[in-house]
Amino acid sequence: MTAKGDENAARPYHRQMKRLLLTGFGPFPGAPENPTAQMVQSLAALPLDGAELTTRVLPVIWHEADARIAALINEVKPDVILHLGLATKRSMICVETRARNECTRLLPDAENMCRASGTIDPHGPGLRHARMDTARLVDILRASGLEAELSDDAGDYICNHTLYLSLGSAVPRVGFIHLPYPDEQMSLAAMQSGIENILCALAQGA
Repeated sequence: MTAKGDENAARPYHRQMKRLLLTGFGPFPGAPENPTAQMVQSLAALPLDGAELTTRVLPVIWHEADARIAALINEVKPDVILHLGLATKRSMICVETRARNECTRLLPDAENMCRASGTIDPHGPGLRHARMDTARLVDILRASGLEAELSDDAGDYICNHTLYLSLGSAVPRVGFIHLPYPDEQMSLAAMQSGIENILCALAQGA
């Protein structure tokens, strides 16, 4: 990945139809079923006025993450990337404001492998900030009847790793939303409705 995205001034792709990339994650230790995968698959056919939506479910595998993100961006050439991840210990939706150049060496991935290094990019900055109006995303979620807040800690697992890598690209707008496990207070259907509203707003330039 290049460091051009760190300048926060990447040139947008010049075309009439926007391209939005929405991703979720597959299972990982402690989460044999990842609701973000189900949500992304359900949203694949969502019609967006003025935008083309591409969805992908990313495997939770450390050694594949760098090449997979780079290849996906090269394939889709998105104007906007929105990643969805599962935060098993959170009780509300969290819109991440930044990613750290750090990752755990203690937590195994879906192949039961751990990272050898605690640094994502030895040549990258310590922090990369979301290129999206994160406060606006929180407002949209709350208007959808959901509990949501801003977060400045995307963790140290593959969610943070993926956001950091994506922010190192030239994609103009990149963001990440952590979802809690669905429950009676916040069902998967309700959260999906909120994400639909966000995608519609992003398609219109919000």
